[in-house]
Amino acid sequence: MSDTNSGWGRFFASLETRLVGALCLIAVLGVLLQVVTQREAFGLREQSNALIRTSAIAENADQFAEAVGKLRMATNRGLVASNRTSTSDELTDAAIAIDDRLGKLRGSGVALYDLPERANPFADLDRHVTAILEVQAGGVAGKSLVERIEKRNAAMATFADEIVARARANREAEQKRLIASIERWQLLVLVTGAVTMLVVLLVLFDILRNILPAIRRMHGYLQGLAEGDLDLEIGTFRLKELKALSGPLETFRRNAKAVKNLAFSDAATGLPNRRAFQEDVGKQLASGRDEDFVFMLIDIDRFKHVNDDYGHAAGDELVRLIGERMRSMLGPDGVIARVGGDEFALCMPVVAGPDSAIGVGSELADRLVDTVRAPFSLGEYSVAVTASLGFVETRGTGDLDIDDTLRNADMALYASKKAGRNCATAFVSSMAEERAVDRALEKDLETAFEKQQLRMVYQPIHAVRDDTREVEALVRWKHPELGEVPPSTFIPAAERSGLMVRLGEWIIQRALRDFAMWPDLHMSINLSPLQLQHDGFSAFLLDCCTRYGIAPSRLFLEVTESLSIERNTRALLTLNLLRHMGFRIALDDFGTGYSSLSMVKSFKFDRMKLDRSLVMDLGQDPASVAVLEAAVTMARHVGAEVVAEGISDAHLIGATKSAGCTHLQGYYYSRPIEADDVPGYFESAGQRAAEVA
Repeated sequence: MSDTNSGWGRFFASLETRLVGALCLIAVLGVLLQVVTQREAFGLREQSNALIRTSAIAENADQFAEAVGKLRMATNRGLVASNRTSTSDELTDAAIAIDDRLGKLRGSGVALYDLPERANPFADLDRHVTAILEVQAGGVAGKSLVERIEKRNAAMATFADEIVARARANREAEQKRLIASIERWQLLVLVTGAVTMLVVLLVLFDILRNILPAIRRMHGYLQGLAEGDLDLEIGTFRLKELKALSGPLETFRRNAKAVKNLAFSDAATGLPNRRAFQEDVGKQLASGRDEDFVFMLIDIDRFKHVNDDYGHAAGDELVRLIGERMRSMLGPDGVIARVGGDEFALCMPVVAGPDSAIGVGSELADRLVDTVRAPFSLGEYSVAVTASLGFVETRGTGDLDIDDTLRNADMALYASKKAGRNCATAFVSSMAEERAVDRALEKDLETAFEKQQLRMVYQPIHAVRDDTREVEALVRWKHPELGEVPPSTFIPAAERSGLMVRLGEWIIQRALRDFAMWPDLHMSINLSPLQLQHDGFSAFLLDCCTRYGIAPSRLFLEVTESLSIERNTRALLTLNLLRHMGFRIALDDFGTGYSSLSMVKSFKFDRMKLDRSLVMDLGQDPASVAVLEAAVTMARHVGAEVVAEGISDAHLIGATKSAGCTHLQGYYYSRPIEADDVPGYFESAGQRAAEVA
């Protein structure tokens, strides 16, 4: 029994089998109805023909009986009439009519009820007519003949009546059979049609009640998935085809939701990304609430050092912890996302106070900066960092451009960086003007090469204990509208615009071309970290030296400690390769960052170039002398030369020499000079050399 139920269950669980089965059943019922109709139609036709035949027989029987009656009437008139001629004609016509009708009855298949021939009252009608005429003529045996005639007429009448009665009975029987067949045919058609209509109604009910709702539900799921609604769950279906489709659809939905989560979240930390930020903020702005919003960009100060010192896994964990801490502070109304390696975007609705909403946003920004300062636990490490923040407050409307607002917040963030980091800065319109100038410089720098707006100048470097002559190659840009643009402005622009490698190659080629004319000099060239990470830089530099006939030992390549070569493997390999080629490596701006000691431990520099901030305060702050001496002692201890730059006054010479500096550089000796003036400068530099000594 269970197998039967299971079989029927499988049958009705299939949309295909249900529809095909229903259509087949309807087709079978239609064929059955047609067969029944045809079979009954054939039967009715036969019964109709039979009724026609019996009706014709009954009509002939009636006419036969009528002819018999006419014969009897003619006989009666002949027996009493005197006009033999008219009686003879009437009797003859009646006899002929009887023979004719009797022949038709026999021809239609009537067996005259098996009467023996001798008992047939219609045999020899001509004799019967002659006998009647004889009686009329007054023959001898008239009385007996009259009796015989009347007896025979009575027998004919009785026989005719029996034939009529039976013919009529047969006709009525055929009529009844025909009526019964018609009623049976109507009943069969009615039953078959009713069953067919019932099946059609059941199929229609199943389609309307079960199949169409299931298909509509599946269509709703498909439409929802097509519109990106991945939160709906695909329900269960009893129909086999829809059930087979619902499983893959649910798998697709889950996979698509997982992909969407990946697309809307940061893979390393699990925090929302920029795309998720824009979508969530867009929903808040589209809600139609009349609110003020504060948009913020937060950047972790010197985050690269965290990655360098603790590894990128620790850096990602730190970013996650910072994000959770800020999210906890913002509450459920705040939207936060990681939009860069160490950068967060935040959006928060703010309620204007009695004065203005700007104060609320500034207070919130300061609280976020303070929140980041508290140390974070990274397993065995406890790390304390600071953050810089830029924020913009604006009215939340549906047409607010989120990207433009974030760009304004980025300008404010850049201002916080320039102000010394670890602070929050509100956006003002002048920042956009400064950014526009920077963008213009980036664009104009592309054409500065072709328009020959760049040039090289050289600042002399004086040795303390020998007569070594040296210059530092410095690039200058004379803008056609802005005039002289300082390197501190256009070098960052080149790095932002991706032109730093091209600019670095131009500097090297132009400087070495000039340097080839000074065979008794040495030269220092500043390198960007981007150049050291560029493929083929070492080969390019060596090729330039070969082209201009310059020995690598005559060149100092200066890098800044912001390079963090102790963690930058590629830069470290490049510097080692250059050093093995014969180039000498100098560390510029030595003493400005906390990574100086690890830099010195990671790489053997040939020269340390002190930052000018260590020199300029000499004579004003007693502690500055101790700091200078400590930096020089450390550099000399590892066997490196020490260059003191920023010598702007004569009183700085003695202190730097006493501290152990091997080279001096500054405006006191010379500002950067043009290439044509370099030979003349050193020819007339005897007095300066004496002052250095």
